[in-house]
Amino acid sequence: MSSKVKELKEVGKVKKLSDYKEEIKKSLKELKVIYSDLDGTLLNQKGCLIKDENDCLYLESIEELVEILKRGWDVVLVSGRNRTQLKYNAQLIGVNNYIAELGCELVYNLGEKIYQTFDTQNVDYDLGYGGKDLATVVKLLKESFPDRLEYNPEWSKYRSWTVLLFGDIDLDLANEKLRENGFDNLILVDNGLTSLVKLDIGVNRLHIYNLIPEGVDKSSAIRLDKKLRRLETENCIALGDSLEDLKMAKEVKFFFLMRNAFDFEGGKKILEELQNYDNVFVTEGRMNRGWTEVMRFVRS
Repeated sequence: MSSKVKELKEVGKVKKLSDYKEEIKKSLKELKVIYSDLDGTLLNQKGCLIKDENDCLYLESIEELVEILKRGWDVVLVSGRNRTQLKYNAQLIGVNNYIAELGCELVYNLGEKIYQTFDTQNVDYDLGYGGKDLATVVKLLKESFPDRLEYNPEWSKYRSWTVLLFGDIDLDLANEKLRENGFDNLILVDNGLTSLVKLDIGVNRLHIYNLIPEGVDKSSAIRLDKKLRRLETENCIALGDSLEDLKMAKEVKFFFLMRNAFDFEGGKKILEELQNYDNVFVTEGRMNRGWTEVMRFVRS
């Protein structure tokens, strides 16, 4: 069975947006906030807004974004990127609020107010740029997966709580290594595939890995945002393309999963995890085409 045929067969097991539009539409009357992942969702795999996954010029997502903002709905960017990067992203796209470092920080009005989403007093390590524990944990992970994982100190600039790495490794084994070496309050997570960087390591497909505090994820920030702005679950939807993004589903009315989420081996884990949710729907389109599909539907 070809990988493409297998993909189509597996996706057939999930709930497709196209099959549930009437049912979903009835529950979107109170929509106020749209939480959106960036890479592989609003953007293509290279972080580009105006091209699709095939590098073809694609402007429909911008057109839909304009229409969404006209409605007064708040588009909140949710990403593993740091808040400095997201400020520029938000300014470019025309939005004001964002969630940085995979849920560690909630930022309002381009940085006027910043909230940590977890109890920082319990953090007993320093992984910030030049932090005392940064070199130790990076060395541990790289030695555990020679030629499979890469780190650049520049990637940690302006990061407060997380470490960014790229590669293709066994996550369960990586987290076991962390626990064995005293970093049991940290966890390495997979935030999806990327073509953002080119690295000379022995892997065919690069994954974005984030080392984050245990118990923190994108849903943590959404939960805090809802509390601070007195939002109800019915007011919120979210979009994403990875297992980490899927965690947002527990804090929103509906979650829309981009079709490209099933592109790699991790897609099997996503299929398994989907059994725990009844509010997740898969797009026909991939990446920013899938994002556009959802936006066109919710404003129709």
